[in-house]
Amino acid sequence: MEKTNEIQEKLKFLKLDLNNVPDVLLEPIDAEMKPARNYEEKKYKVYKYVPVSKIKILLTKANRLNTIQEKYKMASPLASYLIPEGEEGILKHTIFLKMIQDINIEEIKKLEEEQKKLEKEIPFKVKYKENYLWQIYYSEYTKNYYMIAPIEDLDCSCLFYLIKEKLKYEKTGKEKEIFVPISYLDYSRRYFTKSQIADIEKYLWQFTKDWPLMYEVYDKKENMSFQIVGNTEVYEKVNSIYKIKLNDSEEATKFYKLIKALFILETEFPNRYKFDARIAENGGLEFLYNSKTIEYENLSKLIKEEFLKNKAESEILNEEIIKLNSQLEELKIIEKEKEEEYHMRQKQVAIYLECKKSFFGKIKYYFTGKKEIRKLKGTKNSKETTNIEGTKEEKEKPEIILDTKEYYTIEDLISITKILDRIEIDTRNVKQDIKALEMSIERLSKRAENAKKYIEEIEEHKKSIFEFWKFVNKDQVLRIRRTRERRNHT
Repeated sequence: MEKTNEIQEKLKFLKLDLNNVPDVLLEPIDAEMKPARNYEEKKYKVYKYVPVSKIKILLTKANRLNTIQEKYKMASPLASYLIPEGEEGILKHTIFLKMIQDINIEEIKKLEEEQKKLEKEIPFKVKYKENYLWQIYYSEYTKNYYMIAPIEDLDCSCLFYLIKEKLKYEKTGKEKEIFVPISYLDYSRRYFTKSQIADIEKYLWQFTKDWPLMYEVYDKKENMSFQIVGNTEVYEKVNSIYKIKLNDSEEATKFYKLIKALFILETEFPNRYKFDARIAENGGLEFLYNSKTIEYENLSKLIKEEFLKNKAESEILNEEIIKLNSQLEELKIIEKEKEEEYHMRQKQVAIYLECKKSFFGKIKYYFTGKKEIRKLKGTKNSKETTNIEGTKEEKEKPEIILDTKEYYTIEDLISITKILDRIEIDTRNVKQDIKALEMSIERLSKRAENAKKYIEEIEEHKKSIFEFWKFVNKDQVLRIRRTRERRNHT
């Protein structure tokens, strides 16, 4: 008796008379669901204002987490649960009465208040709390909306809210539109293609380091806007939400071209271009470069300025690299001379060291050493002269042939920036080569100087046979002395 009274109270709240079910709840169902493959049901992409009179209701034995195919396969029209005809009808009617008994009226009242607010304003984030409870689908085949409500759900407030509103429409004739996500409905692609939508996700992640959520939102007049919601850093690790609203295809095209251009520049030349994403005054997203806001309207100006700047830098570096290449060739000649001088000194020392090994060798070096030195010096003077006219680097230097014009494309900027990058790399490489050659010349000069000093010392001691003999045997005398010292110590 208590349960019956409870059910009657809730039926009264719904204004539903099960003894005289209105036609609005007994309408025939001709649903046919053909959702796209691999579509993510949990990721709602489309939000609409849908008239309650246009939504047909089915109840399903499947769970809310089951696929649409499983839900539809086990679904029956609401009417079959309202009229207790036959054994199956009585069972379904009993289930429906149990669902009414479990109604939480306060939850339905919350939905009523929520939909009143949604009539006036769409949430900033588009989606709202527990929007997943609206199991509403659209059939392209029948051009109708369907609610497929699981009978085992613990929260059936959306189902009974819709029943209540349909009954109100039946009585007053006043239409009620509810703002709901449409399950299994993909983007219409009116503003962006599938690949462009994927690009936008990638572009915005590059600038905000957060994957955005994108929705097609329809107002009460069926006007569509493409809305993008995400997070970006506003200060250190503090993030804030942004929303970009694109109201027509022209706005969408401008937005896409802007972020694509900025993405290309930042990813192609990360050392040159860094665009900062910032929350705009209207809650949207704006991009800054060198503290200046970049919009589609001034994008062409930015491209032109950057093109001319990079071209000027390329021309300056081009002239510099010509001079550096000339300097490099001169250093190569100097290095070759120093190398030959060092080898000459080295050979002269080698002759001396070879001759001092024997008695007759020492005598021979004393009388013929000068002749060998003159012979070595003559080899140095007979070297070939290197021609440095027209180096390989000069012939292969990048040609900057992009003419000055009124308008420039992103492709023009990419081309000149690549040329600038290549010239900068070449300039660094030539400078490194010059530095390496300078170090090599310094090292060879030092070695040649040491060999020269050694040879000069030999020549100094060749003034008398006694001094020369004493000089060449000094190493042997030193060894004998050290041997004696070790023996005495022992």
